[in-house]
Amino acid sequence: MYHLGFEIHRLSKLMHRELQHSAAHQHADRMTGMHGYLIRYLYENRERDVFQRDLEKKFSISRSAVTATLQLMEKNGLVTRESVPQDARLKRIILTQKALNLHQQIEADIAEFEKRLCAGLTPEEQAQFLAIVRKMYDNLEHTKKEEGSSQ
Repeated sequence: MYHLGFEIHRLSKLMHRELQHSAAHQHADRMTGMHGYLIRYLYENRERDVFQRDLEKKFSISRSAVTATLQLMEKNGLVTRESVPQDARLKRIILTQKALNLHQQIEADIAEFEKRLCAGLTPEEQAQFLAIVRKMYDNLEHTKKEEGSSQ
């Protein structure tokens, strides 16, 4: 008997191991997979101010996890945090040139990885998979909200 959660977990672990061997990862000092996702998000949103709370919400991760990740990214020269004029307590997150260069390599790695991951899947199968994943995500988010309101 198969359990969807277990199969998703297995696939996630295998994907994580594969990405750890990417060219970009091999050239990044102590970079994690999450760093790549954050760099991409920050790159795609570089025209606006992005703050820690934006990352918490977008990636559904805790404040402490984002703090630890950003501290490591700062230490590795991938991001800087700057105060904004309207509120010195708020720190916008900015990619460094090192991160911008790394972003190009990461995008190439992701494109190759996605090509291997989706080999043999039709566009319709890919769309169906994404729809199912979104429903599962929504189910868990809905349950989390219900549990939060009952406490």
